Amino acid sequence: MDIISYSASSKVSSLEEKIRNKILGKGVEGKNLNIDERITSIEKVVEGLNSKANQLILNDSINIMKAHAKLNTIAKTKRYRMQNMIFDDFIDASGVDKTKSDGYFHSITMGYIRPTGPVCTLETITEETDRNPSKAILTVEESGTGQSSYLISRDNGGTWETIFPDKLFYFDDKISLGGNMIRIKIILKSTLLSYGLTWS
Repeated sequence: MDIISYSASSKVSSLEEKIRNKILGKGVEGKNLNIDERITSIEKVVEGLNSKANQLILNDSINIMKAHAKLNTIAKTKRYRMQNMIFDDFIDASGVDKTKSDGYFHSITMGYIRPTGPVCTLETITEETDRNPSKAILTVEESGTGQSSYLISRDNGGTWETIFPDKLFYFDDKISLGGNMIRIKIILKSTLLSYGLTWS
């Protein structure tokens, strides 16, 4: 009969328990050598999923705000009996005149425009109207604390008039004699998510 000392058997038992708790379970296969590596790998996957879920939540929130802004523009079109409307949610930059705009960053994935420095000028492409507009309403959806300025032109940028968001605007015939080529110029101080313009 072999006699084993208590201290030796205790050490072996402790070592066996450590090994059993660190290696993968019986029959489990994978690229991880032990439980610690497997847990670390799972945690990385979960972190990635959480990050994607947060991104989707943020995208949904922005889309809801943009839908609200579009509905707001449509409501104002009906309220003031306007006949025309444009709306840009910056999913692409097709509505921005790149030759006359500078100091901005456009996010394709999130659909917004923000300043990259202290001076950001954003000018839209020309919207040709069927007749000389006399009144307009601008709606904007911004995020941030900066106060942006808005200008409107009906003669393709020849003359500009200040327009305030969500207020009925009348073109001044003394400033511009008329025209049917609308443009908007924005001195951007915060993040612009969308804008809508309705006119008659």
